Amino acid sequence: MVRFERRSSLFVSYENAATIVSGTCADQLGHPTPCPKYDVAALIDHIVEAGRRAAALGRGRVPPPGDVSPHVELSDAPGELRRVAGEAKEAWADDSGLASSFSMPWGEVYTGATLVDMYLAELAAHAWDLAKATGQIQGLDASLALPALEGARAMIKPQYRDLVEPGAPFGPEVKPRADADDWERLVAFMGRDPLASLGDT
Repeated sequence: MVRFERRSSLFVSYENAATIVSGTCADQLGHPTPCPKYDVAALIDHIVEAGRRAAALGRGRVPPPGDVSPHVELSDAPGELRRVAGEAKEAWADDSGLASSFSMPWGEVYTGATLVDMYLAELAAHAWDLAKATGQIQGLDASLALPALEGARAMIKPQYRDLVEPGAPFGPEVKPRADADDWERLVAFMGRDPLASLGDT
């Protein structure tokens, strides 16, 4: 029995990401982001691919190994996020999926509820990354940050930090400022310094 789940917030995270992608200009595609391995263009590709994977998992399809994100044209990306949001809603509609077990390519086994938390946190945090890189922090959905933070806290184990390499898949938790908002607390928990300039990340 799954005691708590955040499916509705996962679905909101798609629209939140689509809104930030929609506000991105073509001349910003080469700009750096808080994720050192991604510029703006690559981060958009990664966000869309994460959305696709979350929807596929709801249908019981485990993603392939690796982190390949096919290129998506900027003009197409918001619509693609909204399209796969509809797929995710349909795929995760059955409560039984939340209790099902999924063997992931990297060897871990997760319940569906944990995967909902995982992709909620990923889509939300990367939307913040994109908003930070493109000057759209005020465009983020304020209602999404707290459930995404709760999902991240439920899913991220200490041993996941710096597991692959420094900062990947998650860096050490950063202490947020005392008056930090929920978005800053989310990204700080996931290893970003919300106050750092992009040149410092």
